[in-house]
Amino acid sequence: MRSSLRTLFLVAVFLLLLVSGAAAGVAIGPYVDLAGGGGEMEWDTNGNSWDNGGFSTNEWDVDAGSGAIGFVLDTAPTGPAPFNYRLNVGLEAQTLEDDFGIEMNLGGLVVENVFGFAIMRKPNLRWWAGPLLRFGFYSGETDTFYFLGDRTRTEADLFELGVGAVTGVNIPIGKNKKVILAPSAGVRFIGIGGEATVKNLDTGVEFTDDISGGISMAFVNFALLFD
Repeated sequence: MRSSLRTLFLVAVFLLLLVSGAAAGVAIGPYVDLAGGGGEMEWDTNGNSWDNGGFSTNEWDVDAGSGAIGFVLDTAPTGPAPFNYRLNVGLEAQTLEDDFGIEMNLGGLVVENVFGFAIMRKPNLRWWAGPLLRFGFYSGETDTFYFLGDRTRTEADLFELGVGAVTGVNIPIGKNKKVILAPSAGVRFIGIGGEATVKNLDTGVEFTDDISGGISMAFVNFALLFD
């Protein structure tokens, strides 16, 4: 799956370059995104204890954190346009930590669509705000932990769908005003679904089940656009 994610990322970057080359006024550049929050996850076992896996509970709280790097495209980074569309395509590392300190470390591809409406439009400042729609595909595993005396590890493949709200400013800098500082911040509400396998590394026994949940995260995004 990780090779597929890399392929999807390269295809998305290629499309970004095509769009930026074909559309006037479009700016493109790199971004870094940091986020933190929390939520709840659960095994989809119809309310029964997960006896095959040895677990007595199906639901647990998680602390969530993520960091991403990627490419951003903005259709109206400056100028009088009342609307701008921003596309973020990146590789993201995400951590979900439960109450026992067990971390699931995930890596994947994220695509985020931002729909911005101008609040302020000045030659040296554009302030905008709007909703976002986010898709993510992740794969990863926990560190090895001990359960009932045996070494255990959980592996998962997850899909995430998120909505949220974001606001940001675009500030042209430099002599020709062709470089644009474009920080933004907001909140994301993310639904998670997929499949996970718990493996007993000592006995070889494993159990696979669907997994789902939801997390809320506040984020900051630092982008640099080239107009």
